[in-house]
Amino acid sequence: MTAEAPARVPIPRQAPGALPLLGHGLAMRRRRLELLEEVQGLDGDGLVALRLGAARMLVATDHRLVRELLVRRADDFGPSPQYRLMEPVTGAGLLLSEGAFHRRQRRLIRPAFRHARVRHYADLMTELAQGWTDGLRDGEVVAVDEEFGSLATTVVVRSLFGQGISDADAGGVVTAMTDVMAWVGARGADPLPALMSRLPTQVNRRFARSARSLHTLVDTLIARRRADSGEPPDDVLTWLLGTTDAETGERMSDAQVHDEVMTLLTAGAETTSRTLAWCLYLLARNPDAEERLHAEVDRVLGGRAAGFDDLAELPYTRRVLTETLRLYPSGYLLSRAARRDTELGAYPVAAGTTVLFSPYALHRDPRLFRAPDAFRPDRWLPERAGEVTPDAFLPFGLGQHGCLGEGFAWTEMTIALATLATRWRLRPLHPAPVAPTPLFSLSSGRMPMRARRRGEDRAGGRA
Repeated sequence: MTAEAPARVPIPRQAPGALPLLGHGLAMRRRRLELLEEVQGLDGDGLVALRLGAARMLVATDHRLVRELLVRRADDFGPSPQYRLMEPVTGAGLLLSEGAFHRRQRRLIRPAFRHARVRHYADLMTELAQGWTDGLRDGEVVAVDEEFGSLATTVVVRSLFGQGISDADAGGVVTAMTDVMAWVGARGADPLPALMSRLPTQVNRRFARSARSLHTLVDTLIARRRADSGEPPDDVLTWLLGTTDAETGERMSDAQVHDEVMTLLTAGAETTSRTLAWCLYLLARNPDAEERLHAEVDRVLGGRAAGFDDLAELPYTRRVLTETLRLYPSGYLLSRAARRDTELGAYPVAAGTTVLFSPYALHRDPRLFRAPDAFRPDRWLPERAGEVTPDAFLPFGLGQHGCLGEGFAWTEMTIALATLATRWRLRPLHPAPVAPTPLFSLSSGRMPMRARRRGEDRAGGRA
């Protein structure tokens, strides 16, 4: 009797171009986005192997495998080493927590970002967006990456702490978060981030100082709120301190509230600020789209600031932002690490293996999005559904580790863009295309733009 041959175990194809010893590490450092697009374009079964030095990683290039990773097999995967770098900032917040504890925290925090709550925060977003646009001057050069970073961080700070934080402390948080996110970005681009984070560089020193001040301030605000016997302000911190787990009757400890606040601070500004900066860049390079945006905001807003009730009347504004997120997703490269031996599709995945996927590369795959390099907001019209693969559009992640604040972010971005567009158009100082910089998130780098008042544009013919 002949014994049956053992079943052949499928092996993911290795991406070409690996160097001796370094593997794909040099390409990942010097030409990361190009490498991700090349890997995305390989024929195969949706899983490709990369070698970074001695480490072997897998890249999921099929959006169905990405969904399997994030949804069906979510419990088999935990935070990757890439995300563990955030531990000095976010502690055991939602970004890094796992399993039943993560599900509990998500259950407790989710109601703070439901529709009715976002409507409440929208009033603040409108006030801050109007204040920012009121402060612009015709002909002024605006560093949009910095300005939107400051605006988005201020929105998050005021939503978290309401009137419980002074203007001076709020300004201090905005300044400190600049240093913190500079450190996060630098570590995201390092081939040896664990080593580089310990060197006495200027970025590391500024991070250590700013992180200490942030942690101290958040602890102080929590203690002050706990001790206050008056009516608490209607903000996110009040919700975190007061919400109770329906299953256990327990509330979050102050330490856990601290970690969730730091997580929300970190996550709350990046996507919004990066997207708005890229959006202005794309509109400046696509004047027909910009004119349609202006026509919509003129019709709906008539020169006033946008509010929550205007969102449904701004569909083109939403499509402009959606297309910006497709082309330049802030979370351009995401990853999970196998907690145990498992599988993805037909492939076995050993415990400890990091699995990457790139929304940037997925969103630019011509098999998934027609004319992927073109800025076409109307590809998102329902009648043009054949031009997109919605299941492959992942700017906010997916599943139990998807962004809880997605609705908050959409509301903030729409209000900010529409309010700005009612009165201003911005033009890059330099005509050359801006190459995205892949740090921890997808940065435009410094992008100075000149503000022009729209009324004067029309009267004087200035661009």
